[in-house]
Amino acid sequence: MGSVALVLNPVARGAGAARRAVEEACREAGTGPPRLLPTTPEEPGAAQARAAVDAGCSRVVVAGGDGTVREVAGVVGTRATLGVVPCGTANLAARNLGLPVRSPLAAARVAVSGAGRGVDLGRVELRHADGAVRTLSFLVVVGVGHDAQILAGLSATAKARTGWWAYVTPGLRRLGSPGLPVRVRLDDTEERAETAWSVLAVNGGRLPLGARLVPGAGALMDDGLLHLAVVRPRRARDWTSIGATGLGVRRREHPALSYRTGRSVVVDLPAPGPVQVDGDVVPDILRVCIELLPAAVRVATKTGFP
Repeated sequence: MGSVALVLNPVARGAGAARRAVEEACREAGTGPPRLLPTTPEEPGAAQARAAVDAGCSRVVVAGGDGTVREVAGVVGTRATLGVVPCGTANLAARNLGLPVRSPLAAARVAVSGAGRGVDLGRVELRHADGAVRTLSFLVVVGVGHDAQILAGLSATAKARTGWWAYVTPGLRRLGSPGLPVRVRLDDTEERAETAWSVLAVNGGRLPLGARLVPGAGALMDDGLLHLAVVRPRRARDWTSIGATGLGVRRREHPALSYRTGRSVVVDLPAPGPVQVDGDVVPDILRVCIELLPAAVRVATKTGFP
């Protein structure tokens, strides 16, 4: 089967259990002990993944939250099979990939021995107010507007203590906040001026509790499409319809929500603000350029996506 590397975020929730689970899964599979490559604040995963594939590891397992997963995925691509053992706050990548999120050993078995499957990978170019440009990979979602503002205000302590529930109270407090005037262009279509509470570029639409960023079965991670969602409530009661759509109760069009699909999105902000990339917040951004790369990363999964 070839050698296995484990890129481990040692401060992630459940990191110790994830490491033991991967070691057990490797024993069961007869691969030998995994090559341990812990992340650091200065090197959050990309350098470790590069070292693993350069050393010839055919399987790179990442144990951490969504931020660590996207760092590793952006490097591994199809050079090796990527395994994911979720031990973060929301674990959205694992949820969208249909991976176990409550059992480290079950996830580790898939990560070490599961068949590889082509998954779409996003790239986002972020232009800062000072002109600097930063390029990141993502697997799930890029958010502009209050979505990013909520994440920017979360404390590490709250996330460690309550998990994804930490997002709920700050989110509720921002429901009445006014929209942001932005300009949005999808593929080569005409640029649109929007007043949006949030603009989301979605590769994987599944959230906890069965909710979805894109209604129905939209935004699967192997559909080759980037799903653009613009949230623009005009009054407080619009949130009822937005919530019903996310939970699958409402399926009709509503003025507070719009969805389109394509392969690239450009969002221009009126003033520097935060952008979230799979939960990681990047401040002081003026322009966001997003593209989707179909089947650009090979991920160990079970039989299909939920």
